[in-house]
Amino acid sequence: MPDFVSMLPTTDALKEGLAVALHNEGLNGHSLTLVRREPTPYSTSFPCEIVTCRIGRVRRHRLFCKYAAGVDHTSHGHRGGVAYEIATYRHVLARGKQFRPQFYGGYTVPDTGQHWLFLEYLDGSLRVGKFGDAGAMAKTARWIAQFHLANQGVLSNRRLRFLKRYDKDYYLGWAFRTAQFAPSPHSQSRWFVRLRARAEEFLAPLLALRPTIIHGEYYQHNILLHRGKVCPIDWETAAVGEGLIDLATLTDDWDTEIVERCTRTYVQTRWPKGAPPEFEGALRAARLYLAFRWLGDNEYISRRQSENESWMRLRSLAAELEQT
Repeated sequence: MPDFVSMLPTTDALKEGLAVALHNEGLNGHSLTLVRREPTPYSTSFPCEIVTCRIGRVRRHRLFCKYAAGVDHTSHGHRGGVAYEIATYRHVLARGKQFRPQFYGGYTVPDTGQHWLFLEYLDGSLRVGKFGDAGAMAKTARWIAQFHLANQGVLSNRRLRFLKRYDKDYYLGWAFRTAQFAPSPHSQSRWFVRLRARAEEFLAPLLALRPTIIHGEYYQHNILLHRGKVCPIDWETAAVGEGLIDLATLTDDWDTEIVERCTRTYVQTRWPKGAPPEFEGALRAARLYLAFRWLGDNEYISRRQSENESWMRLRSLAAELEQT
């Protein structure tokens, strides 16, 4: 595990970078006072901290600061890093004035080219999974369905060309790597050989529906509830793809009641007149993609944990798909 504390910028560098970021977003970065720096309460993939500051003469602000610091976990192109997340906030999320957390800007360090992201820190927020509540989970399903609806019609915007596109090659890449990483006895088993042979067919429904902008990893640990509002975070996996991937991640590993309520809420919101005929097949394909996504990410983990839950889930999905 990297020593993220040693990767944090000096106070002088932070003040300079934050002032530039605020100025670029039309805020008063010239009258900036740093009051306090403290660690984040959660583990993260990048060096992060919470910074209390005063901007001009207004009240104190609490900011969540994320630094690239040379950390690379792009995961075969699935994640985009801090620079990509900054672009997502600037060109996708900040367009919605009600979106939280508020975007305070991004900064590129002149000497290194490393990127820093500055967001509103939501004091008192909790990850939605902490509630373990069907109502809270359904609220997150409604939020993401509304987000998908709102962004289906904006994909021609030139400013969104930076977004990754989930196409056939992207999906099959995860199936291919899963086959490469598959340990014995899975690699030679009849069920896995059949699944590998039909992977393109089983994943095809993900390309049948109208694409939209998706979060990409809309898991409960990436969703905050703050004063009753849904506040998704960690947008470095945003992409253009099938929205049911976000529903599949949201409902991953939850009990039947929560899965059914989230699914019902999502469908009623995205398709008020009823789900399209492709819905069931696309949702199964989304779950298959997720299984490939995790098993095709890291060869060492996939080979070492030959009997882990991910392989059991993939086998169960394969049996389900064979029956359709």
